[in-house]
Amino acid sequence: MSLSLFPRASQAPLCFCIAQMEAWGYSLHEVLAGSGLDVDSFALPESVPNSRQEQTVYENIQRLYRGTAAGLDLGRLTNVNSVGVLGGLLANAIDLGHAGYLSRRFHPLSNPWIVPELIGSLAVGQSVVRYRQVGGLPALYRFLIDRDILGTRQLLRDIFGADAEGYVRAVAFGYPEPEDAERYPVEFDCPVSFGHDYTYVTYDNERGHPRNARRNPHAYHLYLKLCREAQAERAALSWQSRVDSLLACIDFYPNAAAMAKKLNCSERSLRRHLGEEGVQYSELVDKIRFERAIYLLRHSEDSIKTISFKLFYSEPPAFVRAFSRWSGTTPGEFRGGMGT
Repeated sequence: MSLSLFPRASQAPLCFCIAQMEAWGYSLHEVLAGSGLDVDSFALPESVPNSRQEQTVYENIQRLYRGTAAGLDLGRLTNVNSVGVLGGLLANAIDLGHAGYLSRRFHPLSNPWIVPELIGSLAVGQSVVRYRQVGGLPALYRFLIDRDILGTRQLLRDIFGADAEGYVRAVAFGYPEPEDAERYPVEFDCPVSFGHDYTYVTYDNERGHPRNARRNPHAYHLYLKLCREAQAERAALSWQSRVDSLLACIDFYPNAAAMAKKLNCSERSLRRHLGEEGVQYSELVDKIRFERAIYLLRHSEDSIKTISFKLFYSEPPAFVRAFSRWSGTTPGEFRGGMGT
């Protein structure tokens, strides 16, 4: 099976894992058992898996795998082709920092159960991303986190080569220390720790600025369009995914009532559904506003005033207060610390 092109972007990571299990000698019938996916057609467009089918396959992989860390071993083999059109988008990012932003923005295409949230800085030049689980899959948390974070690291190395070395400064895992903990500093090439409330990854933003010499702007816009379409396709996985997908595709921030109307439900129902998934509507708006603020501060020469209006704040001080609440620093201090 060729992994170079998958019919649907949302299928690519799952198909990569299935194909790799087959390459390791596992039976596809056992890998797909109980999922309702067919051995001969699971990668075809008409066989787009739902979240329950994906979950079943990943549970099978974790159960069947004879090693100690299926997530790590799959993550280590991740490359541009492993994540479908998302890989094409990242391969045409402006620079390493831009690729990191895009990987978070379109994260549901590779892992809808883990939400990356940029939460601020520990020190000048460093940013911290928190990986929060949604969807209630505690048994798969380690597998998904390991595959996701190491896979992203390998993917960026595949695209940027030596420029990606040192971009990940530290990883604090949100699960107890495993028996094979000694593998982790070697795989991630940075300090690691375990037993935290969530998983946190610290990035060195000073390493994020080398330009992508192989970037094709025309290909970038094509892949961006495809990723937006694929994100919308995945929106049915959860109410949070639906909201995230819509917010990612528009340039303004509707209130909860307006968003509920777009989703053909009442505001009360929307808030209830999001509450059942452990998140509030305002948190989702704040998250994407913060992501866009970080991107504009790093990659544009817009003034703080202009950025505040682009993010639909009524006045710059409101933006400064919000950004300080998110990151612990002002937009001006953040921009100065990034060296941009």
